[in-house]
Amino acid sequence: MFALRGLGLARTSALSLTSTTSTTLLTSTTQLTAKRYGHEYAPRFKEVRKAQKGRVPVRTGGSTKGNTVVFGTYGLRLKSEGVRLKAIQLKEADNIIMKYMRPNGGKLWRRLSTAVAVCIKGNETRMGKGKGPFDHWMARVPTGKVLFECSGENLHEKIAREAFRVAADKLPGQYEFITKESPIRVGLDTFKAKEEKVNYFKEIKSNPTKEWANKLKAQDEDMYKIYRGR
Repeated sequence: MFALRGLGLARTSALSLTSTTSTTLLTSTTQLTAKRYGHEYAPRFKEVRKAQKGRVPVRTGGSTKGNTVVFGTYGLRLKSEGVRLKAIQLKEADNIIMKYMRPNGGKLWRRLSTAVAVCIKGNETRMGKGKGPFDHWMARVPTGKVLFECSGENLHEKIAREAFRVAADKLPGQYEFITKESPIRVGLDTFKAKEEKVNYFKEIKSNPTKEWANKLKAQDEDMYKIYRGR
């Protein structure tokens, strides 16, 4: 009896749906299906913008962005000339590394984002009529770029070395195993020593200027706290 009543209520609610409500439901469903999965090596946006092939950048100015271990303890870094890596290649290397990380409680950081869309036309196709349909995602990786980082309390260095060695065999180019103490690679045979971070607040406190001394005095003394915020 109660099941029939519930069925009747369901039919009534289904018939009472307006066109606006149905449109809202369709929109929400589309947004859910368009959400990027966590295991995908793809950008967050799903609108594919066709890009030119481009060239892998050569850092002639000595830039060190992304060339060191930041989040983990060990890392995998490119030491040969710059390459173009497909999303499927990075995913295969990711799967191999995770096979070593899971049993040992290790954590993996992925430093690359394949945000360049590669469009391919069929062989022996006449010229013109656009670039062709979307095929896969790609990333341009310059020399010295860190691809993966890992760390863990129970993760031994030998396990991390073996995991990165097997993963590097799946990728084009030559790679090296690095730690936080490794020098910064800025070229094929060029390295740069790590610069120690300067604590400017500590330096200015030891030898403060007149303006900074007055500011510290206003923060510490109770007489100035009374008139603060007026």
